Amino acid sequence: MTAALRPSLRDCLLVALVYVATVWASVWLLRHPLVGAATWLRTLIVLVPVLPMVVAIRTVVKIVLAGDELQRRIDLEAIAMAALAVGIGSLTLSLLMVVKVVDISGRTALVWVLPVLWVGYSLARLWAARRYR
Repeated sequence: MTAALRPSLRDCLLVALVYVATVWASVWLLRHPLVGAATWLRTLIVLVPVLPMVVAIRTVVKIVLAGDELQRRIDLEAIAMAALAVGIGSLTLSLLMVVKVVDISGRTALVWVLPVLWVGYSLARLWAARRYR
């Protein structure tokens, strides 16, 4: 990893922490003080965690575009592996939900798609980078 990319990776970590904090805060606000608030206010509050994720995606795109050919190949392999893993996991979970082996609401499952994809990408990127050493 080049020294130029280290600040961007630190930015990603910071944004991830902000995401976790905003999710926690928005859920707490909507369950306690704003439980009976107007729909527009609840909508605004619940969408706050999307902002850090947009910043994180922008940062990752910036990292990928700044990388050389090998780094781009590693990122391509990582996102492909992560997307396929999340896809097969989602298919498996949905089929288990259809036959009522697993009892998870679709809303709950959907909330976890991007965070699981993000973690999958991070792990796959470590694995892919190790392959090219």
